[in-house]
Amino acid sequence: MEKIIAPYTDEQVKKLNEYQHKGQFHPFTCCSSGGEKTCERRNGKSDGVLIATNEGWVCPCGEHKQGWAHDFMGV
Repeated sequence: MEKIIAPYTDEQVKKLNEYQHKGQFHPFTCCSSGGEKTCERRNGKSDGVLIATNEGWVCPCGEHKQGWAHDFMGV
């Protein structure tokens, strides 16, 4: 399985975010070790589903970032 590395194109960002919400597979989620005060997933405010941006993935809490995706997610 190949990976695509950020920065992502606008089209890849669109496709990655669509993939995250298809429900076909478990989405990428926050892996932050931050405490409940900063991590929305840990404090139950969100599921911590990562959001694709041109610069890479970011968690809603901003604590976790990821710079890669599986290639099939962005096509």
